[in-house]
Amino acid sequence: MKTTGVRRWAAAGIGAGIALALGAGIAPVDAQLLERVRESGPRIWLDVNLGGADPVGEFGELVDDGFGVQAAGRFALDPLGIALLRVDGGFLIYGRERQAICFPPPIGCRIGADLVTTNQIAYAGVGPEVQIPGNVSPYLFGTVGFSWFGTTSELDEFDDFDDDGFFRTRNYDDFVLAGRLGGGLRVRVGGTGAGPVMVDFGVEYHRNGVAEYLRRGDILDHPDGSITLFPNRTEANLMLLRVGVSFGFGGGGNRDR
Repeated sequence: MKTTGVRRWAAAGIGAGIALALGAGIAPVDAQLLERVRESGPRIWLDVNLGGADPVGEFGELVDDGFGVQAAGRFALDPLGIALLRVDGGFLIYGRERQAICFPPPIGCRIGADLVTTNQIAYAGVGPEVQIPGNVSPYLFGTVGFSWFGTTSELDEFDDFDDDGFFRTRNYDDFVLAGRLGGGLRVRVGGTGAGPVMVDFGVEYHRNGVAEYLRRGDILDHPDGSITLFPNRTEANLMLLRVGVSFGFGGGGNRDR
């Protein structure tokens, strides 16, 4: 059973928390705090996240929830680190099939293998981010870029040959322009003022528009070895809930905040 309701309630809760934190966080930013941030705030951030995808609309009616990873680099555009340039990308799996197969004679089933078919999305984007620096740091961002929808099949017992592409085949793919809006809260858990370590809780909306893609069961195998594909063409938008770690680098000092 899909966990769509839970994820949407969680997304709403995070969004409300961001709004409250933004409203409450602006007032206390006095001259002393800004000076401390100026002296010790990092100039570059590296984020690594795990995420759970909740397809929405037509996409959500056809595919199950997904999971994946995301990485981002963020670069401060002002001395206080309030405005940043964000460059990020990620990878999601929204469907996976595994079936046992046997080779033709004379090998037959003496050497077995699993045929694994994976439905996946890769994405990347660049855009602005705004944050309130501090031990609890709310942020909002938007990016433009692309999303790639792809389905591949491979024999997982023969990974040593994958670099040559002999046992991996791309069954279908599509490339679309995409935009994302997101935000979250980062909570400091360690490090120094110049190099803090923060836990990142975030949510984002992926606006992929209309895409063509395969889902589980959309490849039909025939007795003669040929296949028939049944691609879907729909809106392919999704929500992504994520949690990860953010590392700061290149600060102006060594003092803790």
